[in-house]
Amino acid sequence: MVDQFQELDPAAFRSALAQFPSGVTIMTTRSEAGTLHGFTASSFAALSLDPPLILACLDRGADCFPVFMAAKHFVVNIVTDAHADLALKFATKGENKFADGNFELDEAGNPLLPDAAAVISCELEQAVPGGDHVILIGRVRDARTGAGKPVTWYRGGFLPLGERAA
Repeated sequence: MVDQFQELDPAAFRSALAQFPSGVTIMTTRSEAGTLHGFTASSFAALSLDPPLILACLDRGADCFPVFMAAKHFVVNIVTDAHADLALKFATKGENKFADGNFELDEAGNPLLPDAAAVISCELEQAVPGGDHVILIGRVRDARTGAGKPVTWYRGGFLPLGERAA
């Protein structure tokens, strides 16, 4: 059977996806050696209330991929407009991502943003292959909300909530 999607233009697909606003998170963890790692994820969602589960997608080519696959715990930091530059840094390979961040460590030693819109601490429940990504399923162990408003990613840029899209 011939794959009916083999002629899909990757640029057209990316452009279509840009029409869907999504939240922005910085996912963080700590390696067994104690090194901090993280990435920016806009593919994040609630999966289940009972049990409390979330999901996020991680590119298999990300520098931090092996660390997240071995991690027992990770943190989802839902970013605000004030974190836009930090989110871009965490979306870039090779950056010293934690150099300028205002991170604190949780009880398990994982980095969190204390001024995030929300911080969700998870235990890795499962990692499911999904094309060039893996779907991280986390069992929520703690969830806290902050005072800031979350920011969305739309058409290749940040869009704070409450503003009108162009």
